[in-house]
Amino acid sequence: MKKILKKKTILVIEDERALLDVVNNRLVKKGFSVMTARSVDEVFNASLEEQGFGVIAAISIKQALEHLEDLEKIDAIWLDHNLLGKENGIHFVKKLKANGGRWKSIPIFVISNTEKSDTIKSYINLGISKYYIKSNHKLDEVIKDIDTTLDKKITR
Repeated sequence: MKKILKKKTILVIEDERALLDVVNNRLVKKGFSVMTARSVDEVFNASLEEQGFGVIAAISIKQALEHLEDLEKIDAIWLDHNLLGKENGIHFVKKLKANGGRWKSIPIFVISNTEKSDTIKSYINLGISKYYIKSNHKLDEVIKDIDTTLDKKITR
């Protein structure tokens, strides 16, 4: 009897539409389920509506996270630093980590053009899994690292 494995779900938060589409397509080809957003607000509103989940009218980030947990289990997050809207990737990570629960332990991979050492240190101090500078890494390398990290997490 074959074992049926659930697809791993990646939340991709990237402001550049063309890159978001490429990353989404590549992850799907590699067998992942993908949710996408271009801003922190969109994670909790429009991206879910586009994917058939309906708009979340959340009073708080905690309420939105609880709703997301009910909708689908996210296994990892692909995050850009610069996003549409008022909040950047650091704001997003702080909110996730502050709300604890299983969101606190989701692997986060920051893929950004931002090379400022203070920004990178801030992400590392927040406990992200890895920081990539876009121009220095191929898309397949990042996807392989995500897959390897998730495989290790499953076998523990």
